[in-house]
Amino acid sequence: IRLLGERPAPSVVQCIANAMDSPGALKFYDEPARPRAVIAAAQANHVGVMGIRAVQAGALTDAIDRDLPDDHAEVRDFNAAGAYRALAAELGMSAAVLGHRYALSMDGVDTVVLGVKNRAELADCIAAADAGPLPAEIVNRVDGCFPDRDA
Repeated sequence: IRLLGERPAPSVVQCIANAMDSPGALKFYDEPARPRAVIAAAQANHVGVMGIRAVQAGALTDAIDRDLPDDHAEVRDFNAAGAYRALAAELGMSAAVLGHRYALSMDGVDTVVLGVKNRAELADCIAAADAGPLPAEIVNRVDGCFPDRDA
């Protein structure tokens, strides 16, 4: 965060941008990830933000598409996201579409980097982009799915 205020500042940073604020298995350090603080610092210093991990490596989708051990970060996050998947179903969209639309709705996120592996995942991303950012009421409902999320 400190580096974003130094000069010369980077032109753009990649930052976790998902409803859980979770880097999942990318977190290999003890400190909290604090992605929203990073995004706010970037925005305050006129640094662009490329959101990554919009669906947290599958944890914010309808199903994880690979075998992972039960204690893997993505599996733990997937298991914590049941209310989120129920909300996506209630809204009539896949969890992946909801996740990408949420990332597009986050204050300070300028673009979202896709991590698609196949055409079906790409189709979900295109559907999310076509539908655009979420209304504030839906963002609030998504946020309510993760009451223990780090602020």
